[in-house]
Amino acid sequence: MQVETLSDVLDWTKAIHTNLADCLTHCGEGSERERLKMLLDYLAHHERELSRVLTLTKQHATPAALNTWCYDYFEKYPVKPHEECHAEFRDMETRQVVATLLATHEKIIGLYRYLHSRAEVTSSRELLEQLMALEEHEAMRIARDTARMEDL
Repeated sequence: MQVETLSDVLDWTKAIHTNLADCLTHCGEGSERERLKMLLDYLAHHERELSRVLTLTKQHATPAALNTWCYDYFEKYPVKPHEECHAEFRDMETRQVVATLLATHEKIIGLYRYLHSRAEVTSSRELLEQLMALEEHEAMRIARDTARMEDL
């Protein structure tokens, strides 16, 4: 996937969340550990919902923001949004699953921060602020909800 504009970044991020949801679902179906299966199902639903929100965000964003160029980041840090699921979540402990998922969210937040620091157009900065807030909020929500699940 060629990522050159903020519109492409939204598509890339959506692809990551969709891929994660598919992989979590696949691993949950094959798991015999009930607690892990519940966690994977919850996280898959969460990632699908986040993907849906990104679609809506793109629909409501201004064309000026969506058409902002940001290819310099991706020249330095190439991305592969459509990685295959190797069922690694199936063999992890619940804490490892959460840590892996939160690390992915942190990478996305790091990308948004970098692009925000380079954005010159107000509409682009505002869009990136919204995206950062969304990812940060969702990462905190995952951490909170999974901690509660762990307490049970």
